[in-house]
Amino acid sequence: MKVKIRVADPAGNITIFVMTPLERSQYAEAANQLLEQKKYKAEQVGFVEEKEDGTQHMQMMGGEFCGNATRSFGYLKSLVDENHPQLVQVDVSGSESPLDVEVDLEAGTSRTTMPLPRKIVNLSVPDLGTCPMVCFDGISHMIVKGPRRSDAFVQEVLKAARACETCDAYGIMFLEPSGDGMEKCYRMTPVVYVVETDSLVWESSCGSGSMACAVYLADRKEDGTYVYVLRQPDGQIEATVVRREGKTVQCKMGGKVTVSDELEAEVL
Repeated sequence: MKVKIRVADPAGNITIFVMTPLERSQYAEAANQLLEQKKYKAEQVGFVEEKEDGTQHMQMMGGEFCGNATRSFGYLKSLVDENHPQLVQVDVSGSESPLDVEVDLEAGTSRTTMPLPRKIVNLSVPDLGTCPMVCFDGISHMIVKGPRRSDAFVQEVLKAARACETCDAYGIMFLEPSGDGMEKCYRMTPVVYVVETDSLVWESSCGSGSMACAVYLADRKEDGTYVYVLRQPDGQIEATVVRREGKTVQCKMGGKVTVSDELEAEVL
């Protein structure tokens, strides 16, 4: 079966959008087949659905929330609209309400509002002690200070996280100072596990993981706006946290993005 696709590159986190309607029962298999096609170098897949009211919904392959896919979907919507709006509202999996995406086609950037975290908890992990887990609807991220560690360590963290919190996806963000002396600039190495597709990917960048790190770094700080730069294997994301009355009240993240022309792929 041939399907129409668009390939987005948000800071290296290559995302395939399937534009041809499929049944949701087909998503996991279609996603796995597309991820196996090495020419796309994709790390995740989203499915664009037509709603009854004529608008579109973007459903990630495991029903999870993804910040990079969200801002790429907003960029795509602006790109195909003859008016090229700079503010686009998107409906995506893992978010209870539509999100605003700010698009600058000339600069090749997009920035999205993000769902607020539900909570931050301390997760007990063997050989580590505890690490913070930032929980959003649909995805939870564990933040481990220091450089990337072994796959065996990743499995231990995932085991502890799944026993503590039920989610569509889990991320582990290895976080360390950038090393160049720049304040509020960090290196981040992301790995993400999606339950529905049973896929574990060391990602080139991770939007929601970047947001989780920024929320953690700003936690317990005074009221104000905090901006963090997260440098990742193939890209850079800027994450902004606004705190008022001791709480996180707004989250935004963004950076560079490109979207391909419509292509045709074989699946199922």
